[in-house]
Amino acid sequence: MKEAVSQRFAEPSSKMTIYSLLAQAINYPGKDLVKSLTSGEFTSKLSEALQNIGINGSSDDLLTLERDYAKPGNNESVLLLELEKDYTWMCFASKPRQVYLFESVYREGKLLQESTFQIARLYYDAGLKLSEDFKLPPDHIAVEFEFMAYLCFNEVNGIKNADHKVESYAIELQKKVLEEHLQAFGLFLAEKLGQHAKTAFYRVVARIVKSVLS
Repeated sequence: MKEAVSQRFAEPSSKMTIYSLLAQAINYPGKDLVKSLTSGEFTSKLSEALQNIGINGSSDDLLTLERDYAKPGNNESVLLLELEKDYTWMCFASKPRQVYLFESVYREGKLLQESTFQIARLYYDAGLKLSEDFKLPPDHIAVEFEFMAYLCFNEVNGIKNADHKVESYAIELQKKVLEEHLQAFGLFLAEKLGQHAKTAFYRVVARIVKSVLS
């Protein structure tokens, strides 16, 4: 019985890992991301989780990232600056903007529109309340990915605790977020990211986002 339950939460656990890592990858790059890349932790965790849900086409890309970022002697400060420059140019400095980070800009052409409040209501429905010092609008792509990770976490807890209501509601909200918000927006972002990224990291992230959301 325990083994059956373990198998049931293997998939949502893997999805939780994937969504969380993608949230980190698509947020503004920081020292934690670079450290995870240079240690090989980011690529190994992502590779294992993708394989667990049957996505096997990203193995070569992740091996390339591991070879490029985890090789001895890499300067983390230099790597971080490289990612920061690429991200800043694509998402903030380019005119016209090359990559949209906010769903409302993608859907309605400017920040804080109806789609922003729609996704915020889903956070509230799931029992989340954004703190006052939270800096990102709720429709930032990284926040939406992190929300999906949270819903997968709830699904796993529902399975572990034999709470069908929690499990089914977590699954229902995941479906709603994907169909009404993240899937179309995320695939559009991945397409633009793949077109304009100068670094191998963001080109690989673009392909993985496509694989996951497709």
